Amino acid sequence: MVPGLANNPRLGIRRGRVTITPVEMNGIFEPIILKIIELVKGQISATSKNIRAVLLVGGFGQNAYLKERLRGSLVQNVEVLQPINAWTAVVRGAVMMGLAHANTKLASVGVVSRAARKHYGIELSVEFDAKIHKDSKK
Repeated sequence: MVPGLANNPRLGIRRGRVTITPVEMNGIFEPIILKIIELVKGQISATSKNIRAVLLVGGFGQNAYLKERLRGSLVQNVEVLQPINAWTAVVRGAVMMGLAHANTKLASVGVVSRAARKHYGIELSVEFDAKIHKDSKK
């Protein structure tokens, strides 16, 4: 939701909300998907070792479309895996590395909680406001 935006059907703006078409979404993500595929293929070909699997970690690593596109782009004997809780792998690894450098006794730790400095997303619900919402919508 973008408060203050005037309705504009040509731009897909209605009631302060912007509608993004599937074609527009594809235009946003396709270059990123292609770059990831290129980078993964580059890493695989840069090693002399036999690669059996690619692990997708981090927030975008949980994306099913990315997983399917990688599966379709890599040789068939390379498996594409999305481990459970992989979206926290980057932050957990960073914390573990920092703690290990600070104190070698802390080289093996687990993260109990986390808080992202920044995040991007789409608002899915709005807090009830008696001035603008009907009582039946509480």
